[in-house]
Order: sequence, then C-alpha cells, then structure tokens
Amino acid sequence: MVRFPRRRNARPQLFDTSKSLQCESLESRIMLSTVEVFGAGTTGVEEVELQIDGSTVQTWNDLGDGAYSADYRSTTWTTDQTITPNQVRIQFTNDLYDPDNNVDRNVRIDQIRIDGVTYQTEADDVFSTGTWLPEDGVVAGNRSSEYLHADGYFQYAEPGNDDTTNITVNARGNEGTESFALQVDEVTVQTWNDVSTTDTAYTLSVAGTVTADQIRVVFLNDQYDPAAGIDRNLIVDNIVVDGVQYQTEGDQVYSTGTWQAEDGFTDGFRNSETLHGNGYFQYEATPVVTNPGSIGLTLNSISVDEAAGEINFIVFRADGTDGRVTVDYATQLGTADGDDFQDAAGTLVFEEGITGQQVSVAITNANLIEDDESFSLVLSNPTGGATLAAITTQTVVILDNDEVAAGVIFEDGFEGSTAWTTNPNGTDTATTGFWEAGAPSETISGSTVLQPDSGHTGSRALVTGLAAGTSVGTYDIDNGNTSVVSPEIALPQANEIALSFEYSFAYLDNATGDDYFQVAIVSAGTTDILFTDHAHNANQSSQWLFKTLDLSAYAGQTIQIQFEAADADTGSLIEAAVDDVIVEVLPNLPGTISVATTGINLDESAGVATVKIVRNTGRAGEVSVDYTTVAGSASTADFTSRSGTIVFADGQAEAEITIAITDDNLEEQLESFEFRISNPTGGAILGSEAVGTITIVDNDNTIADFLPDLTPIASTLGERLSIDTSEQPGRELLRFSTEVANAGTGPLEIWGGTASGDSQQVFQRIYQEGGGSRDILAGEFVYHPGHGHIHFEAFATYDLKLINASGEIIASGGKTSFCLINIRQPLPDVSANADVVHGRGGTSCGNIQGISAGYSDVYSASLDDQWIDITNVADGTYWLEITADPDNNILESNESNNVSRIQVAINNGQVSSL
Repeated sequence: MVRFPRRRNARPQLFDTSKSLQCESLESRIMLSTVEVFGAGTTGVEEVELQIDGSTVQTWNDLGDGAYSADYRSTTWTTDQTITPNQVRIQFTNDLYDPDNNVDRNVRIDQIRIDGVTYQTEADDVFSTGTWLPEDGVVAGNRSSEYLHADGYFQYAEPGNDDTTNITVNARGNEGTESFALQVDEVTVQTWNDVSTTDTAYTLSVAGTVTADQIRVVFLNDQYDPAAGIDRNLIVDNIVVDGVQYQTEGDQVYSTGTWQAEDGFTDGFRNSETLHGNGYFQYEATPVVTNPGSIGLTLNSISVDEAAGEINFIVFRADGTDGRVTVDYATQLGTADGDDFQDAAGTLVFEEGITGQQVSVAITNANLIEDDESFSLVLSNPTGGATLAAITTQTVVILDNDEVAAGVIFEDGFEGSTAWTTNPNGTDTATTGFWEAGAPSETISGSTVLQPDSGHTGSRALVTGLAAGTSVGTYDIDNGNTSVVSPEIALPQANEIALSFEYSFAYLDNATGDDYFQVAIVSAGTTDILFTDHAHNANQSSQWLFKTLDLSAYAGQTIQIQFEAADADTGSLIEAAVDDVIVEVLPNLPGTISVATTGINLDESAGVATVKIVRNTGRAGEVSVDYTTVAGSASTADFTSRSGTIVFADGQAEAEITIAITDDNLEEQLESFEFRISNPTGGAILGSEAVGTITIVDNDNTIADFLPDLTPIASTLGERLSIDTSEQPGRELLRFSTEVANAGTGPLEIWGGTASGDSQQVFQRIYQEGGGSRDILAGEFVYHPGHGHIHFEAFATYDLKLINASGEIIASGGKTSFCLINIRQPLPDVSANADVVHGRGGTSCGNIQGISAGYSDVYSASLDDQWIDITNVADGTYWLEITADPDNNILESNESNNVSRIQVAINNGQVSSL
C-alpha cells in the first residue's frame, strides 16, 4: 500500500486560466448504492447469498466452475439505501466434500464493489468463517484468502479507519496491449499492462486521503503503425474516488495526450475519454454530475408467427444518457427449443447520448405441426453505472402456421397389383399358408368357415394361402409363422394419423394361445407390435373384423406395415386374411373413446385395479364418457363399485380410473367383474372396446394344498457336455442338457390368462384336498421365436461359477424361458405316492403347460440357448449350476432344493465333468 499525506499546499497551475471552469455550477453526485460481487465456484452448483446487516437480499447458484482459473462471474444488487462494506456478508450455504465421488465444493470471491469502489476479499481486515488451509486445521479466522472452503461467510470491513482512499480507474484499450500508470501527486503508485479491450475496473487502495485533483492517469506506450495495423489508444471512462465518480470527458479535466486530426498535435481541454498519444489526464476535485440511466425492454411478452423470419427486441435507455454503458443479453429456452429459433447472446453498448438498441433473433419456419411455443430474451449485468429497468425479460410466443390436410396417405384393397413383400426378413418358419394377394377360395371344416371366398370389398384380399384347404397342412398356415410388409409409407407431421383395416382370423378347437394374428410397424430398423389376436381352444369361424390403430407417434417417419400370423402349436388349423388397408390423416374430430385395458388379472391384495381409457381418431374439444362397474362372479363385497363421468380436455388422449379391491379372509375361486363405458358427449363416439374385465385371484387358503416341488437333476448337466464353436463363429459355447423334476405331492400346472402384445399372464393351478383347486398368479408366457411357441418366462437360469468361497458367477446362459412338458419319469416312487399326479399340463407347449408329479422336463444340449458363452473364460475347474424358478414365481412345497450343480474342467477348448 502506498501512503500519501493530505496535500495542503496549492496545486501546480495545470489549466489554461483563460478558460472559465464555472466550478460553482457543478455539484457532486453520489448515486444510490449498488453492490456487485465477483466470484466463481469449483463445481458449478455452489449456492451463495448476499446478506446486508445479516438479512439475505439475493441468492444465486450460477457462479460457474472457474474458481481455480480465475474465471469470475458477477452479480449486482441495487438498493435505495446507502450501503457500507461492514454491512455486507457473502455467505456460502451448500458446501460438500465427497472425495469418493471426486466432489469438493468451494467458493472463490475475488472482490466486491460498492458504488464503484472495490474491496478485496483477501484484505487483512476481512473476516471469514469458512476460509482455511490444511495447516490451520478447520478453523474460522482472518486468513488472507479469496476462498470459502466450507459453509461460512466473508464479513467486509468499513474503509477509512486507517485513513485509506480507494481509487478505481474504469478504462479499456484499443489494441489490448496498452499500458498505463496511476499517479498521485505525480508519483506512480500502480502500473497496469495489457489493458483489456472491454470496459474494466482497475482498482487500488492507497493510504491517506487523496482527492481527485491529485490523480493522474498516464498512458505509457502509445504506438501508431498503420502499415502494421497498430493504433494504440487508452480510453478512460471515469475514475471513482471513495465512491464518488469523476467523468474524464468533463471540461475541467486537463489532458496532455488527447487530440483529433483537426486539432493538430496539441495538448488541451478536448472533451474526450481517449488518450491518443503518451500523456495523462489530470482531474479536478469537483465531480461531474452524471446520470447513466436505466436499461430495459419495452414489452413483457409478444407473439410472432413462425413465418415472420425474425423478431426484433427493442432495448431502451431511459432516465439518463450520460457516459458509455453496456448490458448483456441472452435468449432463454422455454417450450421452444433450438430448432424453433436461433439462440443469441452478447453485449449491447450504449455510447453517451444513445437511448435505444435492437436485438434480432431468427425464427425457424418449421414444416411441423406443433403447439404454440415460447422462449425469452433476458437482460443482465449493466455496467457504467446504469441500472436495470422494470422489464428485463420479454417472452416470445411462436405461433405455429402448419396444418396438414386430412385425407388418405396410403390405401390398398388388393384388387390390383400390389407391392407387399412376403417373408421380408427371411426368418419365416411356416411350411404352408404363406401370405398371398388374390382371390381366396373358401375353406370349411365341418360347419366352421376358415377362409372367406372373397375380400371384404371386391373379390381380392391379402390371405394366408389362396387355395382352399380342408385338412391340417393343406394350404393353411402350418408349423410356424408367415409375415408380409407393405411398401414404405412416408407419414407427414400431423397430430392424428390412423391405420385401419378389415381382418379375419379363424381356427379350430385344437388351436391355443400360441397361435396368433399380429400387426406391427417397422420404422428405422425397429419393429413395434401394435395389436395381437390370440387363438383359443374353440372353433372360430371366419368373419371380417374392423380394426383401427393410432400411428400418431410415427408422424414424420417412413414406416412399413407388417402383418404376421402363426400356427405355433402342432397340428392347429389357422387361417388369416386382411383387406382394405388405409393410412390416413384424421380430420379435427372429437374422437373415439375405448377401454384400453380390456383384461386385468390381479391378486386381491393388490389394493386397486387401474383401468386405462383412451381417446383416439381425434382429440378436438372437450368430450366426456360415463363409466360404471358391473358385478359378476365378483360381488361388491370383493370390490368397491364405482360410476361417474370421465372428462377429456381439449387435446387429452388418456385417462385412468382406479377401483378399490377388497382383501378379505375368505377362500374363493377366481372372480371377475366388468368396467363399462357409455354415453359419450361432445361429438365423441364409443370404440369397439367398451368393456373391460377385472379378474381377482384369491390369496386365502385353509384347505391342504398338493404342491409341486421343482428339483433340478445334477447328473443330466453332464449329458452331451461339449464346447460348440460353429453356431456363433469366433465364440465358444459351453453346451449341456438340463432336467427339472417335480418331486412334490401334486402337479405343476400353469395356464395362460389375459394376453397383451406378445406376452400373456400365467396362473398356477393348485390342486387341494377334497378334490378342489385354487389359482394364483405365477408370471407370464412369452413367444419364443427360436422354438416357435410360447414359453414360461424366468423358469430357470444357468451359471458358471468359481470353485472358492466367493462362488463368483463368471458367465451365465441366455436361456430363461421354457416350454414345460413331461419328457421322463425319473421319480416313479413320487408318482406312486402323490395325492394328485397329473394336471391338465404336461402334454403340449400350448396355453396349458406343466410337469406331473414324479416326471421331469428335459432340454437337450442341442436345443436353442442350451449354452453358456465361455469365450473369455480361462481354463480351469468350475461349478456348472442350474437354478429352477429363481424368482419364486411357482408356489412349491420346498423352496430350498431348486439348485443343482456339477464340477466341470475346461482345458484348451475341451470340457469334461468331474
């Protein structure tokens, strides 16, 4: 710190006495207090409070993460009261030190500035409660530091107690290479080099009382070299002495380096802020009255059509135009994003006397149907003494101007040539009954019509085998699946797009839930199943059924429609047909209201059943539909009846109703009730699905159960043990056989319930003493494309484990789902002593599967997924382990014997059991 005594003698004559300064007409101006804080965080999420007299007046958490690189950000708070430094605290509130996750929050406060006077944080008289270094121990104190390492605060001190004067020079350079000195009584007390080209405050505290007339700002390294494009100049906006501002361009300021071409190279009183040559500004003690004004926006909000191209924001400067001031601006996302407008940010400069500026932001005229969207322009960080006006944020609402006309996009009635492709992926497995477009021949089995003799309209349709078939395997689908896809269809950006078609799906009573008709959408290499109709073990005659599906989620994409049908069980007679396929943009309609969850199965302990109701084929306007519950085998003692009205707001597509389920203490069979919708209003109509069925599974049991007991047989793991390198080139697959036996007093019987997409809920039937039975939920069936039928999901897992105390799993098999049937009878004594040996399962991979008491299901090593990938497993000895029912979906008499294993040795591409 440089100390100067107060000058009491007369100052040298620096001014031309022929010029009248009229000092009596000038008065000092001390503006209302503005506190500016310069700081940075280390992680970007630090939270800091500005407190005045112990009360928080501003909180911010956007300091960034530039503490260690001195990349500071500033925030400003203005009040109509006079603020002194000893009223100010900077409080750090959310410290976190978590070295395990590499988190160490700290705050660095470089300085504060009150009314243009800078107070350094590391000054000796600044007290802190969160600043420390390891050698201190974690204690609060007066360490000379800019950091808060923990929650705490900096408490600033009132200047002047030691006769100190704070001087700030607000300046910038033309080139960024300028140097200048601050002199007091013609003695250099500070030199700054490489002056910034943006307005910057250069601050120094000196001991003693210094007045403006003692101060010179001296330009040191002028250079003018037009050939090299160099013209150094120093621009000094003002100086501030203990909070009082003195403008450089005032008439009473003497300069020795300010000139313009018309002057010639002369020193004098030119009203300017620029030193064009080496020289200095000499200030007079009387400050200049200045009013830099306030900066704001003209409107809170505005709407603009997206076709406008751009929007112009008007930024004004009012209540004063003295001096050069700046303000930052930036766009801020709302519901609109970067695809809707051109992001913009920068700094507006108002030279003295300038009252208006303009910010232009480009608007994107997108070819998309969108809701009206918004973004904002925000002003911040005024400089030069200016403040922010009342409106600093202007919201812009972009009005969409796109509308796609309703109408048909794609249509095929199959009456002429068609571009549909059969077996598009080369993976179909059916041996007969492939999709064909043409005139079908009627197929009848007994009194059941399986194939129509014409299309729904006209003579032609898309069918699974055109010729008539009267027996299994004759032209109908047999032994697998057949698929067909449409040509590519480019969908527009529209709110409502629908796929509609007529279809026929017929079968005989030897069909199961594995047999299906399915509709999917193929887009960007992904196949999404939208609808599946499963067969049942009953005769189903051919009839044309209308179906509509919502394609709105694929707007703007190129899609293909895929129809697939499958005879997934042995010996089923399955026929399918499609006609009148239409893809269209729907008009602006109130819509069709349907029950989306038409089948719900739940345990009575679930508490509630949730039914989803959907509105498609239009969402315009407010519509409503009535609903009610209707008792069936489940009475109102089993659920709480409900009725009322569901209201869909304009644009709303879905709603849900919850129904309370009673968890009683009564032993009951499966019970069900219905949920029905009716009486649509507002122009809406009912869809084909207006009823949902809720099935309740009892959880009470007082009668003895005859339960299965799943027991994997270890010795079977060693049957046909080998390493396969041919199925997947470059991989080593450890192949083995598995066998799971039922050692219980009753059969394992599982059967499918409600189907949803490509999965189906599963119930376990438990036989009981006295000849009765009860049912519980037990997981799901899934279609297994490699095996061509449904499997019980998560029935078993395969693992290769280390033989040590850790038992670490080092590799696992991919197979988890199984078709459960009787293959062997390894436990004849169990069969002889079981209370119930056989259930309805055990004979096929259809909708009812299982394992009888004393019997087992066997999977040979040659079947799909009967392996563990051991490509990266080192040679050695391991456990090969099978776990049956790992998730305990099946209720058993013994849950502790579901794991079996053998030791295997892997050596140089060979495997053997030990």
